[in-house]
Amino acid sequence: MNEYQELTVWDVIKRFIAGWVVGLGILAVYSCVKYRKCIGAVFTDSVLSWINAVIPIIIVLFAIIYMIKSIFR
Repeated sequence: MNEYQELTVWDVIKRFIAGWVVGLGILAVYSCVKYRKCIGAVFTDSVLSWINAVIPIIIVLFAIIYMIKSIFR
């Protein structure tokens, strides 16, 4: 008639982490739905700024590699 289940410390830790993951997942979905316009604007701005930051580095690396290749021809 023992209806209780034996739990180990690891089971408690897994349930704790699973609870936080579910809670944060629900909050993330709610935030994405509620603030989708703001998130879209921030994402667009950040992508454009990353492109502006990375393209010059790629061009410089391409130029250096091209110069090194032309030296050894």
